[in-house]
Amino acid sequence: MSITTYEEPTMEKIKPTSASDLAEADTSARSIFTSQTGQTLIALGTLFKHVPPFNETIDKSTVDTLISIGRKLKGLK
Repeated sequence: MSITTYEEPTMEKIKPTSASDLAEADTSARSIFTSQTGQTLIALGTLFKHVPPFNETIDKSTVDTLISIGRKLKGLK
């Protein structure tokens, strides 16, 4: 006969974060999101510009606008 023991899981103590730490994390997440959104807009604009089914139906000014906005967003940090 075997005896099964149960160990209580230990909880790590979490250091309280300050308002500045939270603001820094929020700014960092926003910066990453903005940069990725810019990269996505550039990719879509490039796709629309160079792939035949898209470049025949989507106006060139729309493509240029997407790429321009994407570059601005990607450049923000």
